[in-house]
Amino acid sequence: MNTVTISLSHLMSVTVTPINMLNEILILLFFSIISIAMFRRLNFPSVLGYLLVGMLAGQHALGLIQDSHAIQQIAEIGVVFLLFTIGLEVSIPRLLAMRGIVFGIGSAQVVVSTLSTIAIGIWLGLSWQAAFAVGGVLAMSSTAIAVKQLTEQHELHSRHGNVALGVLLFQDLAVVPFLVLIPIFAAPGSGSMLVPITLALAKGAFAFAVIFYAGQYLVRPAIRWVASSYSSELFTLFILFITLIAAWLTWQLGLSLAMGAFLAGIMLAETEYQHHVEVEIRPFRDVLMGLFFISVGSQFDWSVIGNEPLAVGVLTVGLMFGKGSAIMLITYLAGFGKGVAIRVGVVLGQGSEFGFALLALALSTGLLDIGLSQPIIAAIIISMAISPVLIRHNEFFANLFASDYVSQRRQADYDIEKACKGLENHVIICGFGRTGQNLAVFLKRLNIPFIALDLDTDLITEAWDAGEPVYFGDSSHPDILKRAGIERANALVISFAEINASEQITRTARQLCKDIPLIVRTRDDRHLERLLECGADEVIPDTIESSIMLAQHTLSRLNLDQTTIDEMLTDAREGHYARVRAFFHSADDVDLNTPDHHHLHSIEILHNYHAEGQTIESLKCLPKINVIALKRNGLRSEGPLLDVELKAGDVLIIEGTPDDIRCVEIEVMSGL
Repeated sequence: MNTVTISLSHLMSVTVTPINMLNEILILLFFSIISIAMFRRLNFPSVLGYLLVGMLAGQHALGLIQDSHAIQQIAEIGVVFLLFTIGLEVSIPRLLAMRGIVFGIGSAQVVVSTLSTIAIGIWLGLSWQAAFAVGGVLAMSSTAIAVKQLTEQHELHSRHGNVALGVLLFQDLAVVPFLVLIPIFAAPGSGSMLVPITLALAKGAFAFAVIFYAGQYLVRPAIRWVASSYSSELFTLFILFITLIAAWLTWQLGLSLAMGAFLAGIMLAETEYQHHVEVEIRPFRDVLMGLFFISVGSQFDWSVIGNEPLAVGVLTVGLMFGKGSAIMLITYLAGFGKGVAIRVGVVLGQGSEFGFALLALALSTGLLDIGLSQPIIAAIIISMAISPVLIRHNEFFANLFASDYVSQRRQADYDIEKACKGLENHVIICGFGRTGQNLAVFLKRLNIPFIALDLDTDLITEAWDAGEPVYFGDSSHPDILKRAGIERANALVISFAEINASEQITRTARQLCKDIPLIVRTRDDRHLERLLECGADEVIPDTIESSIMLAQHTLSRLNLDQTTIDEMLTDAREGHYARVRAFFHSADDVDLNTPDHHHLHSIEILHNYHAEGQTIESLKCLPKINVIALKRNGLRSEGPLLDVELKAGDVLIIEGTPDDIRCVEIEVMSGL
């Protein structure tokens, strides 16, 4: 039976009334709030919190909820949105840019992990079809845990972080054949499976082609039209429709709902609205995925840990140490150092939230039974609980088991110290990408000494061969900055735009040297205040500086006096760009996750509005926003406006956050 029902056991014959359903939902919400708050405080993934809720409230523990068919059906949709959001993260350009790691190390890892599990499963008495399903479940690593930990530790762009990300990308792609083949292997039948497998793969290819080309020629224009309506409600409804219709299409082809949602995510990831889609769909995804993991936890029998400790222990060790070791070996054979290989293995040695989805599919199709799944669920949960701690100390394991890695790191530190010995009044450049290299060009022309630090060994090797003073070093580590002579340097410049790493480097540098000028680059001004609070002296937003340079070139072409131009540009840069930061936002700007305090918005005062006849100063929301100008009778007035009495037809131009702007609109129209 080809279905994606995620019931992990046969449903009990229970009559579910609306009030019983409401009671169960209230219980789940109450426990979820407490559990998620606790796990967030402990810096553990929320997935584990939902699993804990299910375990506590399920029939094998407190028995607070029954095996509700309604909750199972809602949780089924959670799997669909889980696959959809994973698809959103699959960027085809990024896949091509990292194709060596993705299709080399990634494919080898999935194949080796799956085949080794199949061999062990057959040896233990499983059918090869069931062993294949278990292999797919255990081959996956948790993207949520690995990426979250690497980002927090500022290691996502390091060598081991880059390799880990490439492997995770291939695992996302490997989901498709497992989604196609598991239902085929579960179907009873004798004879060759070549025909049904070929047919299923052909259906999958056809579904991909239909969804991909529909996305290019139908969905992309449609989503632009929907976005132009400036209606968040309409946009969300459209995304829900696209996701579910893609799932419906693959279902009609005899494939899984989850596969269609995954392909829809890949399709929308190639549009300019990728981040907007992710933001809008997140509330649905989090709630429905939470119900899915709760349903998994509710079916987990705690007693399996005590009754079958050997099976749980072997599976957990095999999942973490076995898969981790395989990844280490593959990474090492791919040409990376032993230390990097160990760190990648530690990062990816855990089960995955998506493993639960594949396990649920195998259970619902009858390929696995609930008794066999219990030790597997236990192993995945234990590995996901332990993994954040191991990832946090992945460098320790590399130092412990790879002496050459330690010597290489020490040699790199020694090289930095040797190069900076006796160096004074120099500039330290953190990051030697395009921006850092362009800065170096100007410093060399002025004979200003500098040293650059980066983590990209390929870039470092090529730049070093060209005679550039660039060295391998993590700028966020105090020892590295000390070896780079931060106490004797004239300035430190952070040339890349990764905000978390920039904040960490800024704090570290300011603690080491109170007086050194810190110049930090950022993509836009949304992080400007945060970086200033960390200790930066100057924050250079790319978007604002590019607009200022555009103004400079334009005014020069108009033959304006250069002194006048310089005065205007200096004025624009004063006060951390206070005069030029506010702007009118388009619908595309809502995809940025960081709140923007510099939205410009126009409010027209109509007849019978609450604010008509009142002064601007009387507005209760005034402290939250900044009044930029007032337009009356076609003329715009700026400057002190607080005592101006508003009239019908006036247009008030204000600056603030979207929430504060909405507050002003409500007060202007109807009062508070």
